[in-house]
Amino acid sequence: MRLVVPPVINAAGLLPFLAQLGSVATVEAEIILDFSALRRVSPAGLVALAAMVKHWQSQHIHRIRFEGIHQCPILGYLQRMDLLRVCGVSSTEEFERHPSHGRFVPVQQIVDVDSISKGVAACLAPGGDDFEHPASPLYDLAAYVIGELGANVRQHSRGTGYVAAQVNKGEAMVRIAVADNGHGIRQSFVDAGLAWSHGLSDTAAIRKALEPRVSSKGEPVNQGVGLTLVTGLARHTQAWVLIVSGTGIVQMDPDGQVKEQSLPHGCFYHGTLVTLTFLHSKLQDFYTLLDTAKQEAGLLAKRPIRTRFT
Repeated sequence: MRLVVPPVINAAGLLPFLAQLGSVATVEAEIILDFSALRRVSPAGLVALAAMVKHWQSQHIHRIRFEGIHQCPILGYLQRMDLLRVCGVSSTEEFERHPSHGRFVPVQQIVDVDSISKGVAACLAPGGDDFEHPASPLYDLAAYVIGELGANVRQHSRGTGYVAAQVNKGEAMVRIAVADNGHGIRQSFVDAGLAWSHGLSDTAAIRKALEPRVSSKGEPVNQGVGLTLVTGLARHTQAWVLIVSGTGIVQMDPDGQVKEQSLPHGCFYHGTLVTLTFLHSKLQDFYTLLDTAKQEAGLLAKRPIRTRFT
């Protein structure tokens, strides 16, 4: 099967690309990816592709060929973002690498969640680990988001996860994306033995995962709040959110409006993709935002009323 990677894989071009990846049948003997036309790709597109290629490779029935790499207008960007390295494709780099701090986070496999969450945050917001530093809100937000999404990958997906991110200073935006090639949100509920999950669609399963204390671990205390709070933070910072799992799609726009969709018939995304776009101007004190998200989700105990006797 031959897949021509489209010219643009961001914003409106991301979902058609995911459908394209999800159209590959497991019986394919060979998959050819043609990169010759690609000229723009978001972190979400990179991690989705990396996770899917590693899924195909893990099946041991596919031969994966990357074609048109040297004709690709953004070859250098793909190399800097480590997409080719992660996918096992060797290519000569005709540039000198410089530190990516403050600019981008290359595609990385999620192994140690605590380490990678702090590493991504430090890369996106250099100096932000200092509480009084101007980059502190972005550092804290990024560390929390990656920590929660990474924990979901490690604890629930039964697959391999990848993260990438980018700071667009011109548009004052920060894009963070995490993708895995596991069994997806709905199947994680089914495998946990949750009877109510059997009749769910993939889209309904995503919506269920956004509810507080809904966990495939089946433990009500301190479980099942990761996606709830991540999307709560996104809502309070007027971020854009996309979650894709199986055939399901859930989007949230900066106004907090939620839209549900499904991939076209016959398309299935193996795993889960979560991508968020934050505006720098909307980032405030992180811990105030987190407390607000927890209160809205009913996760904070009511403060006791103190009576003063005189």
